[in-house]
Amino acid sequence: SLAYDPDLDLLYVGTGNGSPWNWKVRSPGGGDNLYLSSIVALKPDTGELVWHYQTTPGDSWDYTAVQQMILATLDLGGKPRKVIMQAPKNGFFYVLDRATGELLSAKPYVTINWAKEVDMKTGRPVENPQARELDPKKMFVQQPGPLGGHNWQPMSFHPRTKLVYIPAQETAYPYLGDDKFKYQTGGAWNLGMLPLPATEASDLTPGMLLAWDPVKQSARWKVPYPTYWNGGVLSTAGNLVFQGTAAGSFTAYNAETGEKVWEMPVNTGVMAAPVTYTVKGKQYVSVLAGWGGAFGLIFGNPSGHYGTPGRLLTFAIDGKEKIPPGPASSALPKPVTLTADQKTVEAGSSLYASFCFACHGVAAVSGGSIADLRYSAESVYAAYPKIVLDGAYVSAGMPSFKQWLSNGDVAAIRAFVISQRNRIAR
Repeated sequence: SLAYDPDLDLLYVGTGNGSPWNWKVRSPGGGDNLYLSSIVALKPDTGELVWHYQTTPGDSWDYTAVQQMILATLDLGGKPRKVIMQAPKNGFFYVLDRATGELLSAKPYVTINWAKEVDMKTGRPVENPQARELDPKKMFVQQPGPLGGHNWQPMSFHPRTKLVYIPAQETAYPYLGDDKFKYQTGGAWNLGMLPLPATEASDLTPGMLLAWDPVKQSARWKVPYPTYWNGGVLSTAGNLVFQGTAAGSFTAYNAETGEKVWEMPVNTGVMAAPVTYTVKGKQYVSVLAGWGGAFGLIFGNPSGHYGTPGRLLTFAIDGKEKIPPGPASSALPKPVTLTADQKTVEAGSSLYASFCFACHGVAAVSGGSIADLRYSAESVYAAYPKIVLDGAYVSAGMPSFKQWLSNGDVAAIRAFVISQRNRIAR
């Protein structure tokens, strides 16, 4: 993310994490790994570094700091301060002096257990030693997980209420370091972590629309959602906050109280932030409604609306059009005979988590952008060696994994996929 202050002539850049994720693998000599997971202030004409603040030194958990940064003036300690605010993945809400980079405050806006607090003298998180261990034999379920307390969906600051409205989420992940990790040039996801099948979309932890007071560093109100990965936020001078949800609605709330003012089903999950504008004196609110991206590929489709095309939806006070219904749901698949034993299925689960889930979805549950493997014809399962190893579907975007997988590996993956199919089959 980027932000620019024309008065200070400073360009602010939020930076991402390192690869592999595991700091012990990536940086065995230690160190903070500057300038990963940082807010960096630069002179835009020369690239001169003016200041930096690192939110997560030596990051091991995909705690990027690329989330939206907001420039505002807040009354702090009885005087106005020009600040920059960010709610990055690591779960702390930061307020910094945007001229100097001085840390003014940092408090958790979601549940966290990887750190106790941010030390205001050093500016560094006071870490939980269990989080840094990444012991492959000792699971530590960490909060937030790699999807963070807040991801890329924009938050919004209302200059009258002085609140920041955050599309926040309560996430967790069982990080396990891989002490036998070897970097691969392709095929697998090089995390330096042991692959773990995550939960299906129906078991996801909750999200929320969070109204955050950046001066008091506390929540004013929150609206809970059944799942996370909800849309970006728009706040307006009319005292409204608009947001779309992963469950498939578009809603307006009272900016002061969080009371729901209006809602409309849109028959698809919404990830984007709305915009508002006027044409010939008439105000409109528009939002790109559609489901996909990394989360949609990996974690399925919480809205249950599969095949709905992405649309630009525009609303006005006197709008009379109706949103078309989404496509009918597919019939559940029929069971397929599974001859593999449980050990093979478990091996396939691990291989699937390493090589397949990033496109085909956790637990073989598709978000709809790519065909759901659980609904494949039996002839497709029989053709797995040709598809996965020989590249029979290269023209459709499915590469060959012959360099990394054997026939036995493919058979195990097929057994896992069929076992997942049979869980829902009728």
